Amino acid sequence: MIGLAVRLWRHINEPRTISVTHALVYAVLTAVALYSLVVPPTTVEGAVGTFSMRLLAATLAVGGALGVPTALAGIWWLERTAVTLVILSSAVYLAIILSLQVTGDPSSNRLLQAGFVFGMGALHFVRWHRVKQRPYDPDRVTSTPTD
Repeated sequence: MIGLAVRLWRHINEPRTISVTHALVYAVLTAVALYSLVVPPTTVEGAVGTFSMRLLAATLAVGGALGVPTALAGIWWLERTAVTLVILSSAVYLAIILSLQVTGDPSSNRLLQAGFVFGMGALHFVRWHRVKQRPYDPDRVTSTPTD
């Protein structure tokens, strides 16, 4: 069993800790998005409608599901799509939260939620920046050494 775990660990793209952490984030995003497809958040669904809420959750679910294997394997050309979908979902969800903050009950506070969603989107923007120029094969030489 340990031998299998070691072999699997060795197949993960370097730096492994970062790859596994990103994969875990994508997995959590996938799980919460799938749950939101079944049980949508009522305040958000009430504000934007059932179709829009399901579209938002489905976009996030697809992005997360693409992100898990691509982060682990270092398939950056495909992870760009995952990151883009997560950023898009974050931006739309942030806009919904902020509109509910502005138009909602004055005693309610959604700024903490908005801050967390902004942080998720910003960190995925950083991830997109890191994978946007990468080749499919991380070991491919992209320049020639000079003497």
